[in-house]
Amino acid sequence: MRRLFLSDVHLTPADPARTRRLVRFLAQEGPRANEIYILGDLFDYWIGPAHLHLPDYREALDALRRTVRGGTRVVFLRGNRDFYMRGFGEATGIEVVPRGTPARISVDGRRVALCHGDFLEGRRDLGFLAERLIRSRLVEWIWTRLPASLAVAGARFYRRVSEGNNRRNWLDRRYLAPYGLDADQVAGVFAAGAEVLICGHVHRAREVRDPVPGRQGVLYTLGDWTAGESYLEVEDGRWRLRGKGDEES
Repeated sequence: MRRLFLSDVHLTPADPARTRRLVRFLAQEGPRANEIYILGDLFDYWIGPAHLHLPDYREALDALRRTVRGGTRVVFLRGNRDFYMRGFGEATGIEVVPRGTPARISVDGRRVALCHGDFLEGRRDLGFLAERLIRSRLVEWIWTRLPASLAVAGARFYRRVSEGNNRRNWLDRRYLAPYGLDADQVAGVFAAGAEVLICGHVHRAREVRDPVPGRQGVLYTLGDWTAGESYLEVEDGRWRLRGKGDEES
């Protein structure tokens, strides 16, 4: 069994190199993998079902469909950029996991928790609360009924505002452990029974042994795809971080 875990590709029409990178990765690694887990922020922004019919991500969506049709199971956990994914799974064949607590799987007999990672930061600032509001059913109902051009413009504006807020958060690391997540939040995942935690969001590929004092476990944070493909490979009992991801984005 060969499983691949990746996150934070952040596909955007403004950077076609990322799309080419993902398409190449899926063509090369998809046929050799039994399962691929995408742990959020596949897109830089997504306006809802209407985006399935726009040219922005057509090449990447086609590559994902080919991967699924080729027999590889692809599982998608939504990140803080992946809003309003209704219809995405049906259109691509990808399994979309409901957003909420970390997903749980068994890998090589080990209990593994999977999540994007944004809820593990311990943030409660205005930006975090705004993201919760945007994910509400009411805002989704309104947003997905806007003309596509207006929804795209709004998503791009929100992305610029969010980037500025994220830069400020990166400068204030008082609430962050050395591996980029809130230690209490990480401890809660392991206390709930996980032996391994895999997440994205912090944009740094790193393996942390025993991140919670007094409890055995392993934390893997996944790198982003700004500088190149970055993923965790699990095969025949070997766990290896592959590729290169930026330290921060």
